[in-house]
Amino acid sequence: MRFADVVVPAQWASETLLSAEFSGDGAGSAPLTWAQQVMWRSLARYGSHHVFLNLRRTVPVSARAGADPAAVVRAVGALVGRHGALRTRVRVVDDEPRQETAAAGVLPLLVSAGVDDGSQAARQVAGRFGDVAFDHAAEWPLRVALVTVDDRVRQIVVVFSHSTVDAHAAEVVLRDLRLLVLRGGLPTPAGPQSVDVARWQHGTDQGRSARAVGHWLREFDRLPPSPLPAPGPGLTPPWRRGVLVSTAVDTAIRLIAARHRVSGSAVLLAGVTAMAVGHGDRERTGIFPMAHNRFRAGYANAVANLGQIGFGVLDLSGRPHFGELLSRVWRVSLDALRHAYYDPVALRLAFEQRGVDPASAFQPYHYFNDVRLPVGGVDRLPAVTPEALRAATAGSTFAWTAGLDRAAWHLLTHVVDEPAGVGVTLTVDTRQLPLETVEPFLRGLEELLVRAAFDDVPWPWSPATSTPATAATATAAAPPAGRTAADGSTYAEFAGGRVATAPLTWGQRAMWRTVAEFAAPAAYRVLTLPRTLAVSARAGVDVPRAVRAVGALLARHESLRTRVRPYDGQLCQEASAAGRLPVGVHAVPRAADDPDGARVAAELAARLAGSPFDHAVEYPLRVALVTVADTVRQVVLVFSHCAVDFHAAATVLRDLRLLLLRGAVDDPPGLQSLDVAGQERTVQQRRSQRAVAYWLRQFPGLPMTLADPVGTGPGPRYRQGSLVSPAVLHATRLVATRYGVSTSTALLAATAAVLGGDTGQDACGIVVMANNRFPPGYDRAVATLNQIGLCRLDLTGRPDFGTLLSRAGRAGLDAYRHAYYDPVEFERAFTGRGDDHRSVLAPLCYLNDTRLDPEVHPGVPGPDEAALRAMVAPDAVRWVGELDRFAWRCRVQVRDAPGAVELAVTADTRYLPVERAGRLLTGVEALLVEAAFHEVPWPWSPAG
Repeated sequence: MRFADVVVPAQWASETLLSAEFSGDGAGSAPLTWAQQVMWRSLARYGSHHVFLNLRRTVPVSARAGADPAAVVRAVGALVGRHGALRTRVRVVDDEPRQETAAAGVLPLLVSAGVDDGSQAARQVAGRFGDVAFDHAAEWPLRVALVTVDDRVRQIVVVFSHSTVDAHAAEVVLRDLRLLVLRGGLPTPAGPQSVDVARWQHGTDQGRSARAVGHWLREFDRLPPSPLPAPGPGLTPPWRRGVLVSTAVDTAIRLIAARHRVSGSAVLLAGVTAMAVGHGDRERTGIFPMAHNRFRAGYANAVANLGQIGFGVLDLSGRPHFGELLSRVWRVSLDALRHAYYDPVALRLAFEQRGVDPASAFQPYHYFNDVRLPVGGVDRLPAVTPEALRAATAGSTFAWTAGLDRAAWHLLTHVVDEPAGVGVTLTVDTRQLPLETVEPFLRGLEELLVRAAFDDVPWPWSPATSTPATAATATAAAPPAGRTAADGSTYAEFAGGRVATAPLTWGQRAMWRTVAEFAAPAAYRVLTLPRTLAVSARAGVDVPRAVRAVGALLARHESLRTRVRPYDGQLCQEASAAGRLPVGVHAVPRAADDPDGARVAAELAARLAGSPFDHAVEYPLRVALVTVADTVRQVVLVFSHCAVDFHAAATVLRDLRLLLLRGAVDDPPGLQSLDVAGQERTVQQRRSQRAVAYWLRQFPGLPMTLADPVGTGPGPRYRQGSLVSPAVLHATRLVATRYGVSTSTALLAATAAVLGGDTGQDACGIVVMANNRFPPGYDRAVATLNQIGLCRLDLTGRPDFGTLLSRAGRAGLDAYRHAYYDPVEFERAFTGRGDDHRSVLAPLCYLNDTRLDPEVHPGVPGPDEAALRAMVAPDAVRWVGELDRFAWRCRVQVRDAPGAVELAVTADTRYLPVERAGRLLTGVEALLVEAAFHEVPWPWSPAG
């Protein structure tokens, strides 16, 4: 008997095919199930995600079964005849999609030869089948291939369309297939099929749907608004997916579930929630788990697409420990899953009647789907020690898989069974979250669960610190070092170092306190150092060469391959001997619009610097390459300030430039962070003692410039202003040459003069930042060494500005010489005075000169007086930002700017109103311009 509707996709129509004839009951037409409606609407809105949604399964057949192809073909025909959902197609009738179940037909089966047990050939066929979209109107919703070895079937490959089955139904079908192959028949009737479910949903189940919709509306009323920030440029495709396969996660889930008497899915949902929101300040968040909806009597063996999303609001108040969080997740998720069976049209209309767009209202939250199979019987707990469980994490693998062009969420998690444990896939919208956060997120999740398997983990549930935050897949393997995957990612590998641990350097400790005390998003902007290295087109640097250079850079500088983790209750830095760093590769879309890639590089630098480093699992460097016509034109690097300071970053950039152009750096590297930490524990202790003693001598009696509030002021309390001035650039150089001082001293004296000139005080205190490169061997150190020093300027005798410059030079040197100290001893000393070390310096102005090359170059002439004064622009101060919190009442930063110097002030307007903060910047500019050509007497107010 021949059938006219045998549809074979063109990709394998010319290959060896067998035909499985089928016939069965239940023919007819019905509307789509509720889950089918959601999928169909998603296809219309976002396009096909077939690579993601096609369900790939493989059934191994023992050699002892002696299964010949003809017998397996008959078993497949019986299987399709048994399950009407497998002979159901979706077709549009009167502009509405409907499912139609056929009474009989033919399913084509591909035959592929394999070797050994056929598993390798099966993986290849599953990839081929799964990578091609189904034609839902013409094709049957499954594709089957038989892998033969010596004329016997050893593997059966089945790829399901998600149109009529979900993951649970697929396993019901595979169970039946095994029995049909081995026994030839099944004694029990089949469960409900897709058209049966659809008819119930459009009839008797409407009441259950109404109750579920009511639940969603009530929960939404409890959910505080949490809009996403404005999206960045992102990658193409925007949604990127990383997979962690881990036996440690599998074991930890089972231990935690038994310990807290919850399900393994609840454990994973709690872990993902902790990683996603644990370091924010939300009191509530939404959770959106996928429900298989098999709770109804008779649905246990249903072969249909029933999966829908549940919704619940999770209370995060009180900073609960992970065990308490898990208990809350368990309760909320059960309620969410009980109300995940609803008519999506009714749900959408209910929200739209409230003026809420359901397509975007839930984007700021995260979606969770655990599609692992339930284990029958009693799950015996593994006998494992904490040490063995932690050691198992070394075998975990991370890989990138195919990305998506569209998705309804900015962060999605999928959990699947893997032969080597559990596979956790994290999908992120790279316009909202950097690609480089994916692997640290998954590694952090693993670490959190490993800890929680044996210990209580306190808020904020961070896996290794008290502060916020590699196997191929069938679709796309992680590329070898230097080779770029289709999703634009690659890895720079490094090796040859040592595995070592040391305490944090003094500079790192001070920086870490900033991380701990200022958790607002604005705070971590000072903790990332974005840099861009331009590469000439004539250098001809391709991606593999650039990736090798990055790998060599990490091998050279140990500080770039350190992480921060606790040991014996103390934060320590841990160096890796070998590893790999993710490197993004971004091609300029149109070379004519961005010929040197600078625009794309600037966008990448801002995005990569826009999220805090997870120092427990992430190396302190993020790298991206920008290519134009397959040539690298820009290298974007974002450093963690907890590993390098400005001086060290410049050293690293110099080395990278040489590695790109020459392939090597001739001289050996300077001291690294662990080396510096070792010296600080030994030979530098006396220096620290002298520095702390200096602070205790200089601080008493120092006038507090901004001690008293002057009012609340309008608008936000902390404001940021900027003056970009060519006049300051040239005036500082002229003043430095005229008086024989540095440009930094000129700016220090000018700032002190403007702040203290009209106070009548005999001294002015300014806190300065020192790079601490004066000890022997420190000039080329790659570490965080910068610390604050105290500069006490003598104002007695009403000196002219030239004399003030001389005094500022001596005072500045004294401050820099005593800015290298153990912050613990510093804090102890001020606490001993009865001061709060966290706020005692706030009334002083903090001056931070971050220019990379501030000094005068001999032989470079400056402008004459008229030209210099012409550079001063009126009303040039711009107010560019606001902060929620800040440690200082006045901070002035000096930055490089093209052809200019930028003076940036951050002001606590309760103590330094906006008008006075602006006059501080323009006053420094005016004073330096005047002093470039004239003597300026006290009170240092420039003429005119």
